[in-house]
Amino acid sequence: MLDVSDIMTPRQSLVVIHPESTVDEVRRAMATNKIRHLPVLDAAGALVGLVSLTDVLVAGNGGAREVRDIMVRDPDTVDERDNVRHVALLMFRRKRSCLPVTRDGDLRGIVTDSDFLGVAITLMEQMESAEPDEDDLDNPEDL
Repeated sequence: MLDVSDIMTPRQSLVVIHPESTVDEVRRAMATNKIRHLPVLDAAGALVGLVSLTDVLVAGNGGAREVRDIMVRDPDTVDERDNVRHVALLMFRRKRSCLPVTRDGDLRGIVTDSDFLGVAITLMEQMESAEPDEDDLDNPEDL
């Protein structure tokens, strides 16, 4: 079975933001890095929120506003050892496109709906490669 740590974006690859950062800074970071979610960390590095592209769009022209005003506080999180199926069901049921991944309270990464699309594509490719070609079906002796 896959753990969420097998498909998440790890902490060292994340772009993070601080509560004092502005909406304009978030907008630039998202555009530059082509991402839609940013974990919000306090000065000690603890996860205090999550800001998404949707939050930024809802903020509109409030570019000078601080992230603390628009972020989701205390977001749902999953443990890095959680099963991928469990995490997928949680995201589906709670209508989340991203979840921070933690271990013992420390941010270890994030998992997004795009990560699950990658899993789905891999599974479909594996299924397709396991299916016999039509030519193989014409000649049962070859099976």
